[in-house]
Amino acid sequence: MAAKPLHILSTGLLEEELIKSVEGQVHLDCIPFIKILYVAPDTIASAVAAAGSNLRYVIFTSKNAVKAVAAANLPHSDWNVFCIETATQKQVGASFPQSVIIATAPNGAQLAEKIVAHAPERTLFFCGNRRLNTIPETLARHHIPNKEITVYDTIETPKTVNKDYDGILFYSPSGVESFFSVNRLPQQTAAISIGPSTTRTLKKYTDKIIESPVPDAKQLVQQALLLR
Repeated sequence: MAAKPLHILSTGLLEEELIKSVEGQVHLDCIPFIKILYVAPDTIASAVAAAGSNLRYVIFTSKNAVKAVAAANLPHSDWNVFCIETATQKQVGASFPQSVIIATAPNGAQLAEKIVAHAPERTLFFCGNRRLNTIPETLARHHIPNKEITVYDTIETPKTVNKDYDGILFYSPSGVESFFSVNRLPQQTAAISIGPSTTRTLKKYTDKIIESPVPDAKQLVQQALLLR
């Protein structure tokens, strides 16, 4: 007798192809708990111009930042890039093929170490309004000048969940905070985290956490399958 499909809630939208790939094994409900508001392209372009033309080393820690900067259609974006692996790295490659990715890491702490090891003369960090302090503080400790440009805002969009799930997928600390602002996690439900910073936030609310080995939505869904 075939095992009953798992019921999983994703707190962010997933690609239809990924949802179809686990049909029969998982019933996936996708309910976004945050909304991304991109800064206007002209505003981003002006901020980059004001930062100076000699900023050749840039940092991306989310694909949302990459998308926001790409929309600005900057005249020069042949950068040396430090970025988070998988989703962000793929977006950098697609949006800025003229740039060179010189270091990647699965999380901000490890990426900061790699930036320090490269010892760039200056960096430009494209980030969201709720970015973690890890990278800026590490660069400051090592006396690496860093300019930040906020290119998107993260807005919490909490919703009450009245259905029992085997697991819930979480993609960011802000998504965790949004979910738990109006919900509690049932004892039998696992929290499935995309990475260390999300896991740290989840630990405030539950100890039943599974962390993805790679910060990628596909890997996150694969972790959910382990609940079978």
